[in-house]
Amino acid sequence: MIGIDREALVREAMALAAEAGLRGDPPFGALLVDPSGAVVARASNRQVSGGDPIAHSELELLRAAAQAGHRSPLDGYVIVVNAEPCSMCASAIVKAAPAELIYGAPHEPHMDPDLGVAEVFARARRPPRVTPGVLAAESAAQIEGFRGAEVRGPID
Repeated sequence: MIGIDREALVREAMALAAEAGLRGDPPFGALLVDPSGAVVARASNRQVSGGDPIAHSELELLRAAAQAGHRSPLDGYVIVVNAEPCSMCASAIVKAAPAELIYGAPHEPHMDPDLGVAEVFARARRPPRVTPGVLAAESAAQIEGFRGAEVRGPID
C-alpha cells in the first residue's frame, strides 16, 4: 500500500505490545489497516491474561477484525506487527489473505517449530507481500527487555 507510514504503524504495534507487557503478557501487538489506510482493528498478545496459549496478537487481531466485519479475504488490507509472526500466526495470515504483512523484529530461532514467515509463505498459494524489518532493532530491544525481566521462561 503506497502512502502509509510503515514506521508509524510499527510504532503503534509496539505501543500495543508494551500494553501487553504491562499486563504480564508477551509484548506483541498487531494492527489491521484497510485499503484506505485507516487502522480498523488492533490487538495484543493475551496468552497469560487470557489463559490461552494461542492468543497471539495476530490471532486476536483476526478475531477482532472478523467481529468488526473485516473478514477473509482481506484484499487490499495490511497486517502490521512488531515482530515476525510465528508459523501458527503466519498460517492464519495466509488464510486471512491480506495484501501485505509488515513486521519489525526478525524471526527468533527459539520458536518451536522453528519456521519463519518466508518458509510458511513459500508453501502458500497466495502469500501476502512482506515488508520485514521496519524498526527491527527497536522492536527487538522491546521484546528482549521484556524477556530480560521475564521469569516464566521463553516467550513466543
